[in-house]
Amino acid sequence: MRYFLSLLFVIPLWAINLDLDYKNINEWISEKLRLLDIYMSDSNESVKQNFSIRSSIDTIIETKQTPQFKFNIRANLEFPRTQKRLHLFIQDFKKQNSVDEVSGQNIEDSIRNTSFLFGLQYMSKGNIRYRAGIRFHKITPDPFIALGWERTHYFKHAWIYYGDELRYFLHRHIDNKLFANFQYKLNNYKLFSFENSYRYEERPFGEHQVTHALKIYHSFGERSLLIPRAECFFYANNEESYKINYYYLGFDFQDTFYRKWLFYQIGPAILWRRDNSFDPSWRVTFKIGITFEKN
Repeated sequence: MRYFLSLLFVIPLWAINLDLDYKNINEWISEKLRLLDIYMSDSNESVKQNFSIRSSIDTIIETKQTPQFKFNIRANLEFPRTQKRLHLFIQDFKKQNSVDEVSGQNIEDSIRNTSFLFGLQYMSKGNIRYRAGIRFHKITPDPFIALGWERTHYFKHAWIYYGDELRYFLHRHIDNKLFANFQYKLNNYKLFSFENSYRYEERPFGEHQVTHALKIYHSFGERSLLIPRAECFFYANNEESYKINYYYLGFDFQDTFYRKWLFYQIGPAILWRRDNSFDPSWRVTFKIGITFEKN
């Protein structure tokens, strides 16, 4: 009984400290961005500030595979005084569009082995993204430029959403990602989605990646989301023609469990891999993350 009473006393204190730490970090980020915006624009006018930083760690456990970890980060930082359409972006660089995009066999390796894209983005009035920046992998920089766009065509209860992002790296050369998704609104809480993507990377092996996925997005209010999905992944390179690498069947459950900024995701699944002669393997992915934002 006394241990239970101790928990009742400690948990509120832990939550208070967590809220205070989060508030201090969020305010520190906001102030640094404000000062940088003032410095670049030479203006101290009062403007609305917007930024979003989302970071997480994935833990992947699968039969017939060693446990893996993946570090994720995506940040969009606006400078409204300098240029309303100019953003600073930071994101992890994903080498594959498949579920096998991993970074290391422990959390430290995952963070150390993750490549990052860092640079500036300008959004034109025609919703075309122009990007310039640097890819960092450990200490090796690789400058790049990029052009991206998206379009949506609406029907009565459905729409088609498609687009492309073409990057050119100084060392990796061409990296092009094309996608086309068909989505249908089943009701106010459910959305059916047929998602397709193609990616070509010129170096090092001239890789072609194709992913097809069927998904249903089922929301439970603003905090929780269930996504059953079936997926297949094809791969080819300069030496091999297209082959299917795996079939995937599973679901992801996402939930924001504390305030609006601490979240987790769990994803059990079955995979049939070519490397395992398409014998089934069981897999579970667990994600824990945090969001810093102001809008």
